[in-house]
Amino acid sequence: MGCRHPHDLPPELAGLPPRAEFHALAMPRELRGDIDDALLECHRLPGLRLLRIYVPARALRGDAPLPLVLVNDGHKAFEPARSRTLPPWQQNGTLQLHRVMDGLLCTGAVRPAVVCAIATHASSRADHYVPVQAKYGDATFGGSGDTYLDLLEHEVVPAIRQRLRGVPIADAPRDRVLFGFSIGAVSALYGSLMRPHAFGAAIALSPSAWVDDGFLTRLARERGTVHARIAADVGAAERDPIRDHCRDLFNELRARGNGNVLAEEVAGVHHEDSWRERLPRLLQHVLGVPGATA
Repeated sequence: MGCRHPHDLPPELAGLPPRAEFHALAMPRELRGDIDDALLECHRLPGLRLLRIYVPARALRGDAPLPLVLVNDGHKAFEPARSRTLPPWQQNGTLQLHRVMDGLLCTGAVRPAVVCAIATHASSRADHYVPVQAKYGDATFGGSGDTYLDLLEHEVVPAIRQRLRGVPIADAPRDRVLFGFSIGAVSALYGSLMRPHAFGAAIALSPSAWVDDGFLTRLARERGTVHARIAADVGAAERDPIRDHCRDLFNELRARGNGNVLAEEVAGVHHEDSWRERLPRLLQHVLGVPGATA
C-alpha cells in the first residue's frame, strides 16, 4: 500500500475503495492518533467550550513542530456513526477527520498536524461564524465573527499549547489552518483573508458564499492579494444559488492567490459524507508533501 510503516489489509477491507478513512481502519493501533477532550472556560463569547484535540501517533509525527488545524462545528469532526450497529467502514454522517488524517499520514500524503475540533451551539453558530449582520428570510444572524476569531487566536490556541505541552506546535501563520464547512467555512475564509498574520491557511467545504449577497466575494476583491493558502470546493449537485455564489468567490480568490488557492466545483453534495470523500485533496493542498499522492 506504499505505507511508511507497512501493514497488512484485513480481508473484510480488501474490496473497499482506496480512501484514507478506510486505510486507517487497517492500520495498527500504535500508528493511529489519539483524541483528547478538554473543556475551555471562554471569556470572549463567555461559556464552556469542548475542545477535541487529535494528535498523530508518535511514530508518524516526527520531531518537527506540528501545524494546527482549527475545525468549526467540532461536533461533526470525529464522532462515530449515528447507528452503532454499523461496521466501522459504513460509518457516516461525520467527517471522521481522525481516520482521514491517519490514512493520509500513513501513506505520507500530508504533513502530520494537530487537529482541534471546537464545539459550538446550534443556536449561536451562525452569529459566531459570520462577521456581518445578514438575513435569511425574516431571520437576522451574524455580527460576532471577529470576536470568534479573537477567541480562537487568543484563547483556544494558547489552551491547546498548554494542554499539549509535550507536543511542539508550529508558530508560522502558514501552519495555522482554519477549517469549516457550510456556514462554518465563512469564518474560515474570512479569518484567512482578514488575518493572514494569524491564520495563514484555510479549508472551506461548500462555503455559504451567499451570505449578505456575497460579502466574501466583495471582501476578496477589496483586499487585493490573497496571502493565505486556501483550499475550497463546492459540490456540483448543490443548489444553483450556492454554486453561483461560490463560483464568483472562487474566481476572485484564484485571481488574487498567486497560485496558492485551490478553489473549484467538484462532484458532490452538501453533506458530511461527500465532504469526507473530498477532504484529502484539500488537506493535501494546505498540508501536503511536495510530490506526494493520496
